[in-house]
Amino acid sequence: MSDTGAKMMNEDFYASSPSSEIIRAGRVSAGFDYARGLDELIRRKEARFVYLAGTYWKRFDSGAGFRALCELGDAEYLYRAGWYWKEFDRAAGLEKLIALGNPRYIFYSGLDWKGFDHGRAFDALVALGDVEYLFYAGAHWKEFDYDRGFDELMKTDRLEFVYKAGCLWKRFDFLRAWKRLEYFVEAGEEWRGRAFDHERWRLALRMIWDELWEKELPVR
Repeated sequence: MSDTGAKMMNEDFYASSPSSEIIRAGRVSAGFDYARGLDELIRRKEARFVYLAGTYWKRFDSGAGFRALCELGDAEYLYRAGWYWKEFDRAAGLEKLIALGNPRYIFYSGLDWKGFDHGRAFDALVALGDVEYLFYAGAHWKEFDYDRGFDELMKTDRLEFVYKAGCLWKRFDFLRAWKRLEYFVEAGEEWRGRAFDHERWRLALRMIWDELWEKELPVR
């Protein structure tokens, strides 16, 4: 019998072994008690190892694991579990991420989770007032409300993301965005300069100014 197999016969294994060894044993030992192993990881309040157990073990109580991650309030491993676990309540997981107020992992979940509620997540990003991850969502999510997103973008003084959204968003009101950059005379100087150097911005501004010029021409 292997050393690991012998340890499986000893109840002390679960209480005394490092969490990494419990994870390894759950992957390789036929004598492993999955319920006992998970109970021990939950008792230790180690979100990383609860996540790893759900990812690598052949048998795993996803309900108990999910509840443990929610109670621990670790947004990173809650997001990772929603990506890698075979069974995961993504609606409840999203609500927990929202309750934790973590826009970073709300955004990441919108990239990687299946069956993701982009509308609910969008509302949460707006409510959290995080324009950085609202910008990222507009640039990378499969579903995004560009009209409402743009309105939120126009409320910010973080002009970097006004400029970057013009570079990457599929739909964008360049005229309104340019006026926003002009409104902040000094703070917007850098981003107006970058806009002149960016092909998409430069083309859009040329079209806007050409149209304005034509409207000002005298009628013959």
